[in-house]
Amino acid sequence: MLLADTFKSVITRRGLQSVSLPIINGLARLQGHGVRRIFVEDGIWMHETSRGYFAYHQPYIRLRLDRLDAIARENFLWGYKPKPGDTIVDIGAGVGEETLTFSGAIGDRGKLICVEANPRTYRCLEKMVRHNGLSNVTPIFAAVTEPGRSVVTIEDDVVEYIANRVSGIAGVAVPATTIDDLYRRLSLRRVHLLKMNIEGSEREAIQGMAETLKRTEVVCVSCHDFLAQKAGDAGLRTKSLVRDFLQRNGFDAVERNESGLPPYVRDQLWGYNPELAACS
Repeated sequence: MLLADTFKSVITRRGLQSVSLPIINGLARLQGHGVRRIFVEDGIWMHETSRGYFAYHQPYIRLRLDRLDAIARENFLWGYKPKPGDTIVDIGAGVGEETLTFSGAIGDRGKLICVEANPRTYRCLEKMVRHNGLSNVTPIFAAVTEPGRSVVTIEDDVVEYIANRVSGIAGVAVPATTIDDLYRRLSLRRVHLLKMNIEGSEREAIQGMAETLKRTEVVCVSCHDFLAQKAGDAGLRTKSLVRDFLQRNGFDAVERNESGLPPYVRDQLWGYNPELAACS
C-alpha cells in the first residue's frame, strides 16, 4: 500500500501529468472495467467510463462503477425502495459514490440533494454531477452540524478523504448549516430518504434535525462505533445516541442483523416514520 501511495503521489504531480497520463490510461484500460479515458480538469482526475463519469482526487485505475452501484444498493437501498419522483437528501455525499445510483432510481421527476463539507471532495462531486448531466441533483457545499454555528473546521486528509470529519482543532474552515435549515432553505415538504454518513459528526447533526424528521419517511444513519476503539475516540460511539433520538421523535429504529456484514454496515441505523408510512 505504501509503495502504491508513493507511486500515485509521484505520477500525479502537476509537472509529470502529461507524461503519466498515457501510462495511467493504459493501465486503466487493461483492467477491463469500462474505463475509457482518464484526464485532468482543474486539478481533478476525471474518469470517463461506459457507465458515466466519475471524479476523484487521484487516478482511480481500478474504478468499477458497476461495483459502486452494487455497493450503494446493498448499503443504502436495503431498507428503502426508491420510486420515480422521490426526494432523497444525502448528507455526506462524498465524491458521489451513491449519486449515480440515487439519481437514476428517482428519475427526472425526482430530487436528489447532495451535501458535502470537504472542499476537495465537493469539487469532485460537483464535476461528476455536471459531466453526467444530472439535472435532478443539487450539490451543496456545507458541513451539517448543531444549531448556532455558521462555520466549522473540517479535517482535510489528502490521502483518505473519508477520514475527514468536523474538528475543532485543525483543518479548513467551511460553511455550516443544520438539516432543519437545509430543508427550510430548499422548501422540502416531504423527503423519502435521508441518508447520513458523516464520519462521526452525526452526534452534532441530529441536534438540528428534529423538525426535519416530521417530513421524512425513512432515515439511514451510518454510525461509526466500529471506529471508536481503533481511533481511540469515544466520541465516535453514536449508535445508542442516534437510536434514542429517533425513538424519542416517534421513529421505529431498525438495525441490520444479517450475518457477515462489514462493520460499517452493521453500525447503520434505519429509522421509519410510522405517521408518514400510514399516509403512503
